[in-house]
Formats: sequence, C-alpha cells, structure tokens
Amino acid sequence: MSPSTLALSQRILARLMPPAQAEALVGDLLEERRLRLQAGSQVSVAGWYWRQLASSVSALLWASVRRGAWLITVVTAVASYIAANGIQFVLGFALSPMTTSKSVRAVIMLLSFAAALAACGYVAASIRLGAARLLAFLVFATTCAMLAISTPASLWYEGSLLVLGPVATIGGAALSGRLRRVRL
Repeated sequence: MSPSTLALSQRILARLMPPAQAEALVGDLLEERRLRLQAGSQVSVAGWYWRQLASSVSALLWASVRRGAWLITVVTAVASYIAANGIQFVLGFALSPMTTSKSVRAVIMLLSFAAALAACGYVAASIRLGAARLLAFLVFATTCAMLAISTPASLWYEGSLLVLGPVATIGGAALSGRLRRVRL
C-alpha cells in the first residue's frame, strides 16, 4: 500500500469521525497495521486494512447522520443556493435595463451570478465549511443539468457558467478565512 493511499484512507476516516476521537482511532488502526506488517505479508495486511476501513465507514456514516452533522451542512448549502439564485435574479433584473446588447446582458448575468455565489459561499463557509463545498457542487451539477436540457447558448457563455459558478463559490468561502485553517 502506497503512502499516498494510506494517507487518503486516514483522511477519509478522520472526516467521518468526531474530531476529538479521530486522532486516537486512526492512530490505533495504524499501530495495529504496523504490528501486523511485522508478522504477515504486505498483501495480507493490506487486505486486512481495507476490510477494517470498509467495515468502519458505514458505522461512521450512520453516527455522523445521527449527530446531525450532515443535516446542517445540507440545509446551509441548499439555503445558500436559493439565496444566490434570488440575489442573481434581483441583480440581473436591476442591471439588465442598462443595455440593449444581448452580449452585454449575458456578461451582466454572469457577473451577477458570480457575485451572488461569492457572497453566499462566504456566508455558507462562515456557518459550516462543508456547506460551501456542497454549494459549489450544487452549482456545478445544476448548471450541467440546465445546460443539458436548455437551448444551446454560445460556447463561451456555457463554459463561463460551468467554471465561474464553483470558482466564485469557493473564492467566497476562502474570503471567510475558514479554508486556510482546514485542509481540503
């Protein structure tokens, strides 16, 4: 098992556990792995390690759901998404009469979209860091779905929507200062 794979599995477990218990539980698992490596083959220890990881994930996910950690994140992300759409609608409505050019209106809509998402990403990260990440994913997924079912727009506009939405959300979250304290 490569060191990067081992580090990834440790991060997954640590994300699913309460922070107070994560270090001790991951440490115990690594200590047991080290002891098993002294007595067994690399392949058998890797199999044991992944079985331990797989059997732990479901229980940890259920405990996380029972603690309500995911509910707060989801509610914050969805509320932020709705707020961003409302802000974007109001900004677009207020700014679009300023010009009759279709391309200028498209740019105004993109910029109001980015501003709304940056503001809501900031607020979501201030409430719950995972909510900003989930908001960025919601923006990307809904933009993909809308582009798939709507009439085709220009390529620059569609590409800008796909990139600008998640980037503005994460940028707003970074402005909150929480992204620097927690590893992604």
